[in-house]
Amino acid sequence: MFGSIGPQEILIVLVIALVVLGPKKLPEMARSLGKGVKEFKEGINDDDTVDVTADEEDEPVSARVHELPPADLPPAAEAPEPAVVAEPKAAPASSDKTPADAS
Repeated sequence: MFGSIGPQEILIVLVIALVVLGPKKLPEMARSLGKGVKEFKEGINDDDTVDVTADEEDEPVSARVHELPPADLPPAAEAPEPAVVAEPKAAPASSDKTPADAS
């Protein structure tokens, strides 16, 4: 169903790309796409491994702290005062009437 792309489909895609990108931009885009695919294939086939071990394993990390740049931290803000909330007053239990009914 989707596995067979014929010459007509390729031609349609190329015409749409030409209309969208324009005749000057299309070769640049094709060239950069080709370079990207080439670099991707080289990266996959490349057998270089990355060495993640430290060069000087005997030296503790605390000895290399001076190599780090100082941190740019904003000044510490003071903590706000906690808000005190008054408890609501309880209505008298003996009165069945509300203030609107009293009159």
